[in-house]
Amino acid sequence: IEAGRLIADAELRAERTVGFVRMAVAVILGAAFVLAVAGRAPEGDQVLARQFNLAAATIGGYLLIGLTAVAVSRPRLFRPWVSWMFATLDAVFVVASVQLGLGNAALSPNYAVAFPVIWLIPTVLAFGALRYNPYLEAYVAAILIVGLVAVLGFETDLRGGAPHPPAELMVLFAGPPNVMRLVMIALASVVLVVAVRRARLLLVRAIDETRRKATLTRFLPTRIAEWLMTASPTEARIGCRQTVAVMFVDIRDFTGRAESLDPADLGVFIGEFRRRVAAVVAAHDGVVDKFIGDSVMALFGVPQPGPNDAANALACGRAVLEALQTWNRERAAAGEDRVEAGVGLHWGDVFCGAIGDDDRLEFTVLGDTVNVAARIEKETKSAGLSLLVSRDLLDAAGASTADWIAPVSYTHL
Repeated sequence: IEAGRLIADAELRAERTVGFVRMAVAVILGAAFVLAVAGRAPEGDQVLARQFNLAAATIGGYLLIGLTAVAVSRPRLFRPWVSWMFATLDAVFVVASVQLGLGNAALSPNYAVAFPVIWLIPTVLAFGALRYNPYLEAYVAAILIVGLVAVLGFETDLRGGAPHPPAELMVLFAGPPNVMRLVMIALASVVLVVAVRRARLLLVRAIDETRRKATLTRFLPTRIAEWLMTASPTEARIGCRQTVAVMFVDIRDFTGRAESLDPADLGVFIGEFRRRVAAVVAAHDGVVDKFIGDSVMALFGVPQPGPNDAANALACGRAVLEALQTWNRERAAAGEDRVEAGVGLHWGDVFCGAIGDDDRLEFTVLGDTVNVAARIEKETKSAGLSLLVSRDLLDAAGASTADWIAPVSYTHL
């Protein structure tokens, strides 16, 4: 449904663009016509005078079609059949102009290709390339080809009958050259139909890919969603074991705070907390795996591991506390209470992979490392500290234990 709506909008905009291009073509042709005939007004030559008038009427009519197309190419007025109507007008306009020119000059149909209006055909065919509709392009090509078959002459001998050019040039207007011209127009039409079909398929694919990515980002972190967009389904869903850093951040005494705030204020508070933590995590090349109420679970080393994952996680844990201190200064200035949180970090092997389908895809991280990281965060309250880090993470980050208070292994938790 979404792709159809977007394509319909693209077709409306395309028809409006075609209208403006049609007007520009008419204006340019009009200017060229004025320059070409300036000072060459036919005197006494009724045929040439009628040809000039017909050319002026053709250009004016084409401008009028463009103005009408722009006027109706508005959301409230535009309907899908409008494109077909104006495409039909374009094709019929060219064929009719050729027929009128032949009748005015009393020339053999073989000479139709000598009229300047015939070279509007490439322009009319090119309009179809802007509309993203191969069927409409094929329809226009069919009208032009059938119309030209009806108008063109395919006689081989032009020496008798209607007026003709010098004998040396007659061969250029005989049946075989006209057949070749018609075949070339048909070939150009086929190429344009293929091009329009390809452009439409690319447009549909781009819309589908954008929609799919938007759907994924509703449920997954952006980096994970981008990875799933490029990874094969088998690669994404089979999962793998890799070493990552896991960080949990949890607000202290949140239950009491939640009871004292009305729902609207509580929503604003949680949203601000998540926004600040997520910004710090992203700045340290991490991924917020999930928000769990007043808690945040972040990962470092997914979807692809890096050499600095442990160091980034350690720096992020400190940066989160610094960000909360900045928030507390802002809250104090506004007369609001402080926000305290506990941060727990651990390093180890996990299983990670995508489970589900495109409508509900979940990136899962499982393993004892996740459980230990959660327990370390809970121990921050018992230990009276804001940040607790496992020795495993310190070792992986290459950090000195001298700067830490009683570093211990939490494998017993």
